[in-house]
Amino acid sequence: MNAQSLSGMLRAQELLLVSMIRALPVDARRALVDVYSEQLAFAEQAGLEGRAERDAHDAFVAHARNLLIRIESLS
Repeated sequence: MNAQSLSGMLRAQELLLVSMIRALPVDARRALVDVYSEQLAFAEQAGLEGRAERDAHDAFVAHARNLLIRIESLS
């Protein structure tokens, strides 16, 4: 899967997750933001060797950051 395909798939997931999270109570959203922030920090520290792996990883992390920004704005 190339980076463009991965990006499109992650964007669709991002929109679906935001709509699902929007339906949660505010305290549940805040707890989710905390857990998601921890997971994103862990993902950013992953050490990858191959260039193709690195591109896919960077695309994932960029979308994960966008999702975090969106769910933080819902709280």
